[in-house]
Amino acid sequence: MKFIQSFFISTLIAFISYYTLVLILIDAPVPAEYWVGEMLIIKKELVKKHAGKNKIIITGGSSTMFGFDAEYASNQLGLAVINFGLHAGLGLKKILQEASAIVQSGDVLIIAVEPNLYNCNRLAKFTDQQVNNIIGWDHNAWRGMSYLEKIDFVTSVSFTTFTGMLQADFQKRYYPSEVSERLATLDRATVLSRLRSRNIPISLTYTSFPYHLDDFGDIQRIEEAKYFGKAVDIGMPKHICGDVKSYLITFVNEMKKKGGHVYFANTPYIASETNTYGAKQSESGFLDEFASVGCMIDSRQDLIFDRKYFYDTALHLNAEGRRLRTNLIIKAIQNNVLSGICGNAH
Repeated sequence: MKFIQSFFISTLIAFISYYTLVLILIDAPVPAEYWVGEMLIIKKELVKKHAGKNKIIITGGSSTMFGFDAEYASNQLGLAVINFGLHAGLGLKKILQEASAIVQSGDVLIIAVEPNLYNCNRLAKFTDQQVNNIIGWDHNAWRGMSYLEKIDFVTSVSFTTFTGMLQADFQKRYYPSEVSERLATLDRATVLSRLRSRNIPISLTYTSFPYHLDDFGDIQRIEEAKYFGKAVDIGMPKHICGDVKSYLITFVNEMKKKGGHVYFANTPYIASETNTYGAKQSESGFLDEFASVGCMIDSRQDLIFDRKYFYDTALHLNAEGRRLRTNLIIKAIQNNVLSGICGNAH
């Protein structure tokens, strides 16, 4: 009996010690996607240039970042269009939280998120990627969590991440030069100074994404067609998860209270041997489920492009493909948003 009690007490102490250390090291500069934090700083700064003016903001993951030419759309529509495409790995909630912070009364927000973000498993638990980002650079996300959310987050920290936290904290204290670049991305003034003095990098890498952006949030230098992998099934998403649906309905209502107008759009698909009839049936079923959320202003069938129009993934268009997709979204905005056909109910 004493052995069992000792084992239980020892285990409890180990758990308490472990999670106490996690809390102490919660802002350690662990390896993470610091470029996303830089990009958020820059894109929010771009939006400020249009403060007080009605504008169209298109948000989503990196498919949006690669998929729209907001400068061209602005010229064609005679209205400022901002490409607020971010990174699908952030998750639906994070993307929309950031978008909601920049929407003003009279603005139109078009949400074009990747198909997998309509699934429940992408909404519920923190991924390792999200955990590392929150610890490394997204400290506001941690501060904004409720106590229950913080408990959920702390218990999501893997042992691998924990050892990374120990190492990063040690480096910050005793070898700061080893993490100085990570820390520099947290400073807004430094990031904006780098943006102003930049020479656009010749090669496009994830870490250089923020410094490839133009004044409308569009990514530059994506002329190549170098994706040869698997296509995304045009039949996806077939359904919208109930929790995602509830979250989106709440989000749309919150934007309405701010005076914003929310619409939805699809992402591009690579032309493949997909059963077209089956794909149409899937889209029809999805739209029936989606009707209570909002208006989808375009159709998947119109967004099937030849592989030559994709840059480096099944969701990233190159410059030529982006122009095709942008012309389509311009027509969709004119026909379904500015015309009021979508009813402006959402």
